Amino acid sequence: MGNILSAIFSAPPHTVAAHELSRLLSAVYLGAIAGAFIAGWAGDRFGRRPTIVVLMIWIAFTSVLAAASPNIAFLTVVRALSGLALGAYPPLMAAYLTDILPPARRGAMMMITVALGATGPLVLTFMVRSLTPVAPLGLEGWRWAFVLCGVLAILGAAMFVRLPETGAWLASRVQDKDGVRPNGGGDAAKVDSNPLGPAQAGGAGFLDSRIRFLLFLYFLTPWSTIGFPLLSGAVLIKKGVSLSESLLYVGVSSIGPVVGAMLAGLVVDHVERRTVLACTGLAMGLLGVLFGLAQEATWLMATGFLVNLSIAIFLPVLVVYAAETVPAAKRARATAWSWGVRGFGATLVPLFMVPLLHSYGVMALFTVMAATLVVFVAFLLRYGPAGAAGRAVD
Repeated sequence: MGNILSAIFSAPPHTVAAHELSRLLSAVYLGAIAGAFIAGWAGDRFGRRPTIVVLMIWIAFTSVLAAASPNIAFLTVVRALSGLALGAYPPLMAAYLTDILPPARRGAMMMITVALGATGPLVLTFMVRSLTPVAPLGLEGWRWAFVLCGVLAILGAAMFVRLPETGAWLASRVQDKDGVRPNGGGDAAKVDSNPLGPAQAGGAGFLDSRIRFLLFLYFLTPWSTIGFPLLSGAVLIKKGVSLSESLLYVGVSSIGPVVGAMLAGLVVDHVERRTVLACTGLAMGLLGVLFGLAQEATWLMATGFLVNLSIAIFLPVLVVYAAETVPAAKRARATAWSWGVRGFGATLVPLFMVPLLHSYGVMALFTVMAATLVVFVAFLLRYGPAGAAGRAVD
């Protein structure tokens, strides 16, 4: 929705000032910071499943409010409220799946889940494009998209009510109570509960070296993984592409995550997570620069498709990598707090990138994105563990 809104409010008749657009796009990530930290604690304290149910109900409520927004100021506030849940849902879902999926197929099944989820942006974008000139019942296309989001969130909450809590979380609660973790009797092969190794895992309490490492990685990711999807619509408008055509290009590029996640699922459990992250990170940087240089429709759609394809591989593998790096007792907090730090970085992205785009042009924008990815890859290869592809985790 952020990508859609960036295009809608960058073109007539809804054109708004750069600072208003920046605040609108940042609002959801500002809310995500608080939401991720609170929900991460709740996920470890009360369980993954009930926490996710509450988040889905909140998403439904705020989506309906967004659909009824009378002006951009109200919409900005509502997007911040939505962020409380939107910032917490992905990492908690990753923690839940990491707990329940079989180790040998964990990565593949996570990527299939991501591929199914990636159909949402694809459907929403074409839905908004088709409904914008029609405005059924007097409601604009983007408002109908929020209505659909609310309905689907309620359905999601109803489904989660019927799911069980994870055995890994229940076992971690027993350990917290008795000081001993029961043997689950599953996979005999266990990875070291401290994947970073003794040299890097120093530090007591929750914020040990493993988690500080993850927090830094996550801070670097939104400049590209959020910056591109969020601002590609505005970039297309800046290049002189019409709103209708911009939404078409955005829609076509949204097919990338579906294809990318499905293809990655075939190999992700056979290649170490760190290698996948390094390769896709460098690919994103290069493809982003090529998108910035492109002018013809074919190249804009092709490079946009490939960037989104790379993001669709990069982000879920990063989430799995983070979840595998920490034990079950810390998993929800570690993944959610890392996502919260990502939310902090994501809040800065529109505030910094939108003025950069308007003042210095498209290439300055993509140069910054590429630079953050180079730093990410260098830090990952220097300090990061290989991951736990195909192996059991605590």
